[in-house]
Amino acid sequence: MDLSNQNNLNLNIDILNQSNILYAEYDAATKEELLPVLEHYFNKVFIALDGNEALKLYSANKNEIDIILTDVNMPNVSGIDFIKEVRKEDFELPILIITTFNDSDFLLKIIKLNISDYIAKPILVNTTIKVMNRILTNRYNKKLVFKQKKELQLYRDVLDQENLISETDLNGTIIYVNDIFCEVSGYSKEELIGSNHNIIRHPDTSPKIFESLWGTIQNKEVWRGKLKNRAKNGNDYYVKATIFPLLDEDGNIEKYVSSRYLITEDEEEKHKLKKYILQQKTHQIKHQKRLQEEFDDALHYAKMEKDKQVAKFFTGLNDQIKTLKTKNADDRGRILSLEKHLRTSMDKNDDMQKNYQERIEKLYSTATSATNEYQKIKKKYEVINEKFEKSQEGIKVLQGYIDEYREKIKSLEEVIEEYEKGKAQLTTTTK
Repeated sequence: MDLSNQNNLNLNIDILNQSNILYAEYDAATKEELLPVLEHYFNKVFIALDGNEALKLYSANKNEIDIILTDVNMPNVSGIDFIKEVRKEDFELPILIITTFNDSDFLLKIIKLNISDYIAKPILVNTTIKVMNRILTNRYNKKLVFKQKKELQLYRDVLDQENLISETDLNGTIIYVNDIFCEVSGYSKEELIGSNHNIIRHPDTSPKIFESLWGTIQNKEVWRGKLKNRAKNGNDYYVKATIFPLLDEDGNIEKYVSSRYLITEDEEEKHKLKKYILQQKTHQIKHQKRLQEEFDDALHYAKMEKDKQVAKFFTGLNDQIKTLKTKNADDRGRILSLEKHLRTSMDKNDDMQKNYQERIEKLYSTATSATNEYQKIKKKYEVINEKFEKSQEGIKVLQGYIDEYREKIKSLEEVIEEYEKGKAQLTTTTK
């Protein structure tokens, strides 16, 4: 078969190239036609000539095999018996069968073995490759979603140990809180769940912040920022919050999730530093004012008195001015150092929070994307299954017609037989 035209099948080549297939086929002509195509697309092809060999290959390589394609009619161990043995080990591994049977009883029998699909002989190679590509793509997306959900759960477990996690419905009513949220807020889970999230809102917080918050998350975007909250006992606490919507499979907002990072100590340290810097600047201004006043007094005295005492006074005054200037310079240096420390602390905290938020948003975005892709595949798969079930119903109807015609043919044959007997008897009597 010409493989140069195979690139027009709209296949997910990467998934096929990374997959391994077990191919069990007794019919030489079918194998000769299909095997080169499988070897072209798949990373590795395990080939078995009968059911017994297929079982041995599966047992030896079960951890490598991603999909099985098997003929039903094989010697030693039939394809059905082979599948039954595989299903004892793995009920989810994709299995396609190649068969010449198309009656409904047989198809219902293999459906119970969780068969992914069946290929009727004579096989159509392009169709077979497309079916396997669809099945493996669906399996890949299922694994991806499972992996993302597992990572998201692990990440959530880590966040649960270090962050205040809460979930609300579309109206802001709390439906979940973790233990740290309760510990910091001072409320029990029973008090929080069912209450509106504004139960911890601080009255100092501007309403515009919450207008911006709700406008952002209702637009299916992530909001992040600093919030001041009030605990049950009246104490204030500060958090850096990341709030995002969770969407259902149709893209509608299902609920809102909030992860808060406690920054109360950092905020208190910032306030202390700011207060101390303000005090130092106030002292600096006082020193400068005092220096100016004493200088003005000395200048006035000098104009009034011209003697040695004045000279001595000016000498002492100069020494005092030098001391004050040195102290002023020290204060300024201390203030600059404190301001630098404050900026460094704020930048460090902002960088930590930024990285933390980026990790959450990236994981959330990846999980959402994978889930949406999986839902699309799932819907397509459901449509295919529905068509398949309808085809089975059609097969049953056709089988009923066939059985009915067989009965009619049988009755007709009996009539003909009776007619032939009567005709023979009539001929004998006439003779």
